[in-house]
Amino acid sequence: MKKFISVLIVVLLMSFSVSAVAAEKEFVVGVNIFDVAIPFYANFIKGLNDGAQANGFKLLLRDGQGDPNIQVAVIQQFIAEKVDLIVIVPIDAQAVVPVVAQANAAGIPVISASNKVGEGASVVTYVGIDDFHFGQQQGKLLVEAIGPKGNVGYLMGRLGTSAQVLRKEGFQDFLKGYPDIKVVGEMSEDWDSAKALTATQDMLSRLPKGQLDAIVCQGPEAVASARFAMGAGRTEIKWILGDYPQDVREAIKEGIVYGTVDQDPYPQAVGALDMAKLYLTGRVAEIPTPNYYFDLPLVTKENVDKYEAVW
Repeated sequence: MKKFISVLIVVLLMSFSVSAVAAEKEFVVGVNIFDVAIPFYANFIKGLNDGAQANGFKLLLRDGQGDPNIQVAVIQQFIAEKVDLIVIVPIDAQAVVPVVAQANAAGIPVISASNKVGEGASVVTYVGIDDFHFGQQQGKLLVEAIGPKGNVGYLMGRLGTSAQVLRKEGFQDFLKGYPDIKVVGEMSEDWDSAKALTATQDMLSRLPKGQLDAIVCQGPEAVASARFAMGAGRTEIKWILGDYPQDVREAIKEGIVYGTVDQDPYPQAVGALDMAKLYLTGRVAEIPTPNYYFDLPLVTKENVDKYEAVW
């Protein structure tokens, strides 16, 4: 009995020692955002910095500069540096699959945040919002704005990102129930305000009054476009946007934009690093898989005063 108790004490002490080492170690987490120049990611980066401090991580934050090849090179560098975990915000869901698989082979866990990694590689979990549901929510706002019939222009973000692909799929899925709503033009504007304005000007010139009832933009970058349309006398066009920065909030209050889907990047970043801490400290069972989703409330003029802008 004494021998058994002695062995048990040794085992418990070893377990405590391992846990203590895990708790005390400063884990190195490499984070790659596909393009930090996109305004959405300013608040995401704030969340990363706060999350790293709260979890005791050393954070290596690097920019993919909007280039899939640079993003791959950054992840390969993280692998060479033998970071403890990688958080990736992909530029193209499928393009990053091979390099994420390389991280898998090297034994480095990967968490995807904000945008998903495509099929063919393993991630611990995805932290962000359900972009398919986001697209459905935009469809719901559209029907509220124009009713069950009308012509719609559709502005998309960076082609190939999971956000662009899934939001479009969700939007199309919702519109299956409204066969008299027609998408009469769609263009990609790369989540860029200047490109969104150019796309809007093209739509307005091709579709005069009576031929266009609304424009739906997957992101928040069409505020300037909505103001341009208003100034050009196209007051009949209802604008549905995505995300909720300050300029979108003001445009909703002014009646220039009908509504938006409220997505907050800050908790997504914090959440990704919280999941990283759970993984690195052996609490894998507590991690929601395959997705850790956040809510997507709708904001219109009726409830805009209840929601502060998220960046």
